Amino acid sequence: MSQQTRNWITAILAVSLLVVLAAVLGALSVPRSPDPFLKRPSTFFTDENGARALLLVMKQLLPAVEQWRRPLNLLPLPAGNDSPTTLIVAGPRRPISPSEADHLDHWLAAGGQLILATGDGWRVTRRMAPQDEEEPGEDPAEDSANEAGREATKETTFLSRHAQNIQWSKPAAATNERLTGSAVPAGELNVRSQQRFSATEDSKVVASANENALAIEIPVREGRIVALADPTIVNNRALREADNAVWLVTLAAGWRNGKVLVDEFHHGFGKQRSAAELTWPFLQTPWGWCVLQIIAAGLLYVFGYRRRFGRISEPPLPARASALELLDARAGFFQTAAAQGLAVELIVQNLSQELAKAYGKPVDVSAVSQNLEALDKTNRSTKLFTSLRLLSAKAARGERLSDKEFVEVGRVAGEILQGHRS
Repeated sequence: MSQQTRNWITAILAVSLLVVLAAVLGALSVPRSPDPFLKRPSTFFTDENGARALLLVMKQLLPAVEQWRRPLNLLPLPAGNDSPTTLIVAGPRRPISPSEADHLDHWLAAGGQLILATGDGWRVTRRMAPQDEEEPGEDPAEDSANEAGREATKETTFLSRHAQNIQWSKPAAATNERLTGSAVPAGELNVRSQQRFSATEDSKVVASANENALAIEIPVREGRIVALADPTIVNNRALREADNAVWLVTLAAGWRNGKVLVDEFHHGFGKQRSAAELTWPFLQTPWGWCVLQIIAAGLLYVFGYRRRFGRISEPPLPARASALELLDARAGFFQTAAAQGLAVELIVQNLSQELAKAYGKPVDVSAVSQNLEALDKTNRSTKLFTSLRLLSAKAARGERLSDKEFVEVGRVAGEILQGHRS
């Protein structure tokens, strides 16, 4: 083989290996998951607006990171080393309910850290209070004031529960800027963002870019809220082009045990719950109490009035153990079948078995006339055995017995058996 041929073979093998390797990598690669319409910063999406990169980075660097896909009122309190102590909520699309907000306040007071990246403070939905409803005869001149009050009641935000008058600037083009502050490691990072706080009231600014507040800290008893002005700070593009991932990982790792939950429930990715999990919360509602009362009333009615459901079933008949009824049933069977020969044969067999039990040895009644000496010496016994043998022989030949002869067979067998038992 020439040198040129060997070169060609080597080149073909190398190209083939590269094609196979590319095909394998393509098959194993995760397909891109975009969200072009809502552009949610969710860890389920791998496009520029998603936050999948943040989840993967945190899983590599932090003790434990999980997606939270249930209502926040089910969030376990940060007690011990096993419970997560940091919750990241980035650009939530769904408002938080009042019960969730109350439980989240309790969770923060117990020592949790909430990293909230939102541009509106995270709206809290509220039911209209009874005093806010329009009463009959209300002055129309006060309608606008009452309507404004009702809107203010329904449109509160979670951040406004802890810090009033926080305002945001209008979103601008995303830029990379130097980030400084007490919550920034090494004193300075290059962070990509496009929105700032325009007013922070008296809240503590822990990170700023070009003297514009980007993050504030709000203490809540044992815990705290770290509010980020820009929800896009967690998206994949920002993490790829700047040090956003370093900053976010530092915020989570520096708080207690460093275990993190990333909220996905308020992006619309709720976890499917079983019927058992939904039953107890439902029973705690007014409708649940109504259902329980209906069930209790129904059970009281069923047991009180002894109502039963289903078809009526007859009680089982007691066992019949009368000897006369059994004899009548068997006689009727043989009479209907007209089987005299079989009936006589069964009578003789039963007699032989009873005599065998009495004497302790087999007895053949058909040949008993030849062995009367061994059984009984009385003349009456001989006549009985002879009569039974003649009648059974007649039935065995197929000759029909009269009713009197048939009754005689039973009577003779009974007398023989009674005489030998005595």
